[in-house]
Amino acid sequence: MTAVPPIEVPCPQCAVPADPESLRCPSCREDLAALVRLRYAGRIDYNEALAHVGAGEDAAALVLLRRAVAQEPGLRPAQDLLAEVSARTGTSGT
Repeated sequence: MTAVPPIEVPCPQCAVPADPESLRCPSCREDLAALVRLRYAGRIDYNEALAHVGAGEDAAALVLLRRAVAQEPGLRPAQDLLAEVSARTGTSGT
């Protein structure tokens, strides 16, 4: 599986990257969680899809994986898992 780069969301006020643990700006302490959610929605959906695959819920995983790839087309782990689950279920990956 391919590694995913770390979270990098700059504060719109300070241009300082969000703290990866608190999702706050280290400079002004602004809560950047909503911006992180918007930027990384594809990765969040991918992680939720992993849980569905683990639970044997391929249909739910496919919905999340398709959405993840649409939101972040370069997210290789999501593309790979989408291809794997699609092949297993005999459905289209798109």
